[in-house]
Order: sequence, then C-alpha cells, then structure tokens
Amino acid sequence: MANAQNIECIQRDIKNKHFLKEQKRQGWIPGIVYGKGAAAQPIFLPGRQFTKILQVHGIRGLFSIDMEGTKSAMALIREIQKDPLSGNLIHVDFLTVNMDEKVNTLVNVQILGEEDIIKKGALIQVGQNEVEVICYPIDIPSHFSCDVSNLEIGEKVTVADLVIPAEVELVTDAETLIVAVLAPGKGAEEETEEEETEEATEEVTEE
Repeated sequence: MANAQNIECIQRDIKNKHFLKEQKRQGWIPGIVYGKGAAAQPIFLPGRQFTKILQVHGIRGLFSIDMEGTKSAMALIREIQKDPLSGNLIHVDFLTVNMDEKVNTLVNVQILGEEDIIKKGALIQVGQNEVEVICYPIDIPSHFSCDVSNLEIGEKVTVADLVIPAEVELVTDAETLIVAVLAPGKGAEEETEEEETEEATEEVTEE
C-alpha cells in the first residue's frame, strides 16, 4: 500500500523572469499540477525538502500536494526536468489522480545483495529497473525488491520472479530481465564475439 509523501507547496503566480530567478535563488523549484477536469496550477516546491524526499523515496509513488487555502491534491510525478550541467531540478510536472480510479504507473525495482555477488567474484547485469503496473493509487507499491544474494553464476531474475500483490496488475512482460549473474569477463567476451561476427559479415558482403 502506498504512503503519500506530503509536499508543502506555494502557488506560483506567473510574473516575470526576474521574479522566477529570485524564487529559484531562494531554493524554490517551479512545477505544475494538472489533471482531468481541473485547470493547471503552477506551483513552487520547497527545494531542500523535495530533494530529500526523492533521495529516500524516489520519483515513483503518491505525493500529496498541500497548498494553503486549497484542498490537498493526490498526484504522481509525470516529468522531471534537470539542468544538463549541474543536475539540479529545474521543473516538475505532477498529474493528479482520482483515488477511485486505477492508474497506469511505474514502480522501481530495488536490487539487494549485490555485495554477496561481488564477493563470489561474479558480475551483475542489470536489465529493467522499473516495472509497469495498473492499480488503484492507494495500492501502488513503494517498490519491488529483488534479492540476488543467493544467485549463482548463470542464474537470473525476471519480472515473473517478483512478488506482485494481488491487487496490482502487471503490464510489463513477465519474461523481462531484471538482473543476471555473469562470470567475470563474460560481458566483454560476448561483445568481442559480436564485433568479430559483424566484421566477418561485412567482409563477406564486400566480397
């Protein structure tokens, strides 16, 4: 069951570029909240608080957008924009949801036990790190766990191996790779073999 992360925002009046720069300098991140049947609401997010929330909980899951004088809105993050040089957040889009209607969303996959694989001298190949699901907003899992500590070289985990709650409908193909354990150097060897095969094919074609 999802626990909504509360964010105390302020309404953002569209003024001029100088005003926007000043608010950013004070640590506010511009964003917008929109949804079916409601006008889009520009907002400012408290930069420090919001950054900490993302560091702990990630960008998936429910968020409660709280603004003084308005009713709290339950929403999902639909897009995050970052500065290409600094990596700092510069804009966030939220999509409001109806708690009585199912939504299509992504859930993060947390890989556990990687240190045990490294101790075995093996390598980890990570595939999909997010899984698409459909469910009611209140049922959105905070994350899916994938424990690889007991895996041996040659073994893998697919979406089918994840524990999916009964109230959550899986959209991502069950055979999609989550993680595989490889022998040391196998990845590099496979790439070399593929390159050699491509080169041989090109030579035959040229002849």
